[in-house]
Amino acid sequence: MNLKAIKTEEIVVDASELQDQINNLYLKYEKYHTIPSYTFDDTELKSQISTLEAKLDNYIKFDTSTDSNFNESIGSLQKEIVALKDQLANYKPEVNIEVTKPANKFEFVLEKDAEGFSDTSWENIIREGQKIQYEYWKKAEKDWNKKFKMYEGWHGSAMAPVIKIICEEPEYIFKNTVRLPGRFCLSSNRRWSSILRFYTIGDKVLIDDTGYGHKWDAPVCVYVEGKTYTKMPDGGTMVMKPFEQTIEEVIIVPMNKGIPVYLCENQDRFCMRHTKILSHGGANIGVRHGPKLAKDKYPWEGVTQSGDDFNVWLTDPRFESLQLEGPHNNKRPQAAMAMSGANIIISNLNLYGWMQGPYLYGGINRVINGLTQHWGNTSDGRMFCARDEVVSFTISYTDDTRGKDAITGVAGDFKQWYLRKGSRAPEKGGWHNVNEPIL
Repeated sequence: MNLKAIKTEEIVVDASELQDQINNLYLKYEKYHTIPSYTFDDTELKSQISTLEAKLDNYIKFDTSTDSNFNESIGSLQKEIVALKDQLANYKPEVNIEVTKPANKFEFVLEKDAEGFSDTSWENIIREGQKIQYEYWKKAEKDWNKKFKMYEGWHGSAMAPVIKIICEEPEYIFKNTVRLPGRFCLSSNRRWSSILRFYTIGDKVLIDDTGYGHKWDAPVCVYVEGKTYTKMPDGGTMVMKPFEQTIEEVIIVPMNKGIPVYLCENQDRFCMRHTKILSHGGANIGVRHGPKLAKDKYPWEGVTQSGDDFNVWLTDPRFESLQLEGPHNNKRPQAAMAMSGANIIISNLNLYGWMQGPYLYGGINRVINGLTQHWGNTSDGRMFCARDEVVSFTISYTDDTRGKDAITGVAGDFKQWYLRKGSRAPEKGGWHNVNEPIL
């Protein structure tokens, strides 16, 4: 619309742009108003109103007393702005739902330092996460032990929140072993979106030198802790049981003959799922289960491993949808996984470059449900072992446990050994040379 004002000369003012902006503001308001349970930030709309008011001031500075049409138009615009302000001021949605979800207080994003390493960030997350856990731990220990007395740390560990370490970057590099305490979860936002490379050249590297089953003398990448005692800022001690530790959605790569994952003693309901291990440059063991390492010289300040446990026994662990790629050699012993415990479930396991699949050397009610194993040339054309050296699994049993395990869906037509504990390997294959004792 064109508005006229008569002073000593004719002035023509085009207010159509102002009118369009007012209309657009109404459209924006109506759009938000019709979305149920939606909370929006009205700062931008209010800013636009202020801008329109400033423009109007510029028009109104003219002497428009002789032109009633212009005055009416300006007045109409002013009324519209006032009405819009009233609508915004009185708008109260029935349900308040945040558009941007706030950060979960139990989740931390893994970062890198100036040199590109993530060791410091990992330890900071552990420290801050355990501070959070401690408040819940203290309350549970106090309240629940009054109702049902348990061993020290049991109720607190069960009721402490699970702290999630989230990997967002495509690649992370570590100098040292990283530890995963009770009720901690290592994860990423998408399947296999983050590679964790372990060079194990720092001053906090654990070495598997116990000789339990075999003396590997290899550095450890991820150390899943057993029971620990951690000094807290208030002078107290948090006794944390190895409950509900999880590794999921990441790729773990040992770069210097390391053991990708070490399970310390007696995890309860441990879970490893949707994870890939690329152990082409790693040790001849993928997932290793054994006694505590560095018992008297644990390198993390304020943390002591339990001295009263020597129970190398997993309870209710889950290993789901894993791809484990091995060293592609025929050196012995070797195994993609080696462990003992009750109710172990291994499902949808994909193996490359391992002569030996899972070696379950002790336990009861163990399940293997879905296992594939690749044998053939490597990408550079090498044949890493003979076909008759490949063993899909080795499970040892006693008189008490025989027949209480379940194995289904094993592909590849390789050797499958279900043998009495302490008997002799019938031929060369997997972990064993012929006539070696079964663990």
